[in-house]
Amino acid sequence: MRKILALASTFLVVSLVLSMFTVKMEASHSEPPVLEWERTYGGAVDDRASCVVQTNDGGHAIAGHTYSFGAGSSDAWLVKTDANGNSMWNRTYGGTSMDAASSVIQTNDGGYALVGFTESFGNGSWDFWLLKTHANGATHWNRTFGGASMDAAISVVQTSDGGYALAGWTWSFGAGRGDFYLVKTDAFGNMQWNKTYGGTDPDTANSVVQTSNGGYALAGWTRSFGAGNDDFWLVKSDANGNMKWNQTYGKQDMTVVNVSFRRTTEGTQSLV
Repeated sequence: MRKILALASTFLVVSLVLSMFTVKMEASHSEPPVLEWERTYGGAVDDRASCVVQTNDGGHAIAGHTYSFGAGSSDAWLVKTDANGNSMWNRTYGGTSMDAASSVIQTNDGGYALVGFTESFGNGSWDFWLLKTHANGATHWNRTFGGASMDAAISVVQTSDGGYALAGWTWSFGAGRGDFYLVKTDAFGNMQWNKTYGGTDPDTANSVVQTSNGGYALAGWTRSFGAGNDDFWLVKSDANGNMKWNQTYGKQDMTVVNVSFRRTTEGTQSLV
């Protein structure tokens, strides 16, 4: 009996210690992380970052748009920092009209590729814009893709052949008022092919990846398909952009809002 009581006491003590340890661990996990540092970049007007990547040297590259600097209206803006967020250099890209970067990647040669939209160059109101820089941010080349209406790139990846895949939305092509738009280029930004995916209502691709079989997966939102309002939409294509399958995710009362511009009462566009 004494052995049983001793074992029971030991088990109780161990259980209490483990419980206290678990509570302590859960409490520590609920605490917010400690802030290491924070930095701001910008001027007297509106400046907004859209994307950040960690660079090969441990620093960061931040892309977005600026109204404080550049050639006029808004310009695409790239800020390069060290590992502690201190600005090493920054560059603006654009013309006298509205231009903005939505995404940035560091390329295989140590430079950068930015995508977004441009109103200063190209064929229409807004066009897909792919801009390739050297490692110091100086422009290497840039390309526009689009039609007479509004088109905007939101995501970019460097592909296994050294080219680029850009995804976003188009009002110039496709089935209706905004479709997924996928543009594939060679290593110099020359278009190899493009594809649209969507229905008669607005659909927007926010991200693209190249899959292990050489195809592409695009994610965004759709109002053309699914349960109602805006739904998650995943589109899988082959290596030539031909749709293999697509899936929607959501409920009838689910609404996903992702707005990159607004039309004002005067009929002009502005970033939001």
